Amino acid sequence: MDQRAIRIVSSPSPAIEAAAGATVSGVSSVFSGLSKAVDRYPHDPSGLYHILAFRRAVARQAAWMSCWFGGRLYNRFSGEVPEYIPLSGTHLRQTLELIGLTAPAFIVPSGSYELRMNYVPCAMEALAPQIAHQN
Repeated sequence: MDQRAIRIVSSPSPAIEAAAGATVSGVSSVFSGLSKAVDRYPHDPSGLYHILAFRRAVARQAAWMSCWFGGRLYNRFSGEVPEYIPLSGTHLRQTLELIGLTAPAFIVPSGSYELRMNYVPCAMEALAPQIAHQN
């Protein structure tokens, strides 16, 4: 069983990003561009809390579905992993800082990573007082 705290889904290098930009002649869909921009934007405590809560709920659903064959098949095709939540590099750095860990140097804002689920409740607990203080 994989016990790494962080898994790299994709970590684009400058050469790969340049090749991708040249392939589509520098034009990408508006939605794709907005999605990438949102993932690179560091959120306030409330926004990060909502991201973590949503991703945790999806992972819990994937864990529940993995109890039967059809659910495991669905998880396989949808890419959901019950033990990990997907995060962008920016959100992963924010989450690791909350729990007192230094983000590794290989984490880039535009990368896609997965964080092991047992770190998420700790980060959400650290965010709760910050959110209460905002209100």
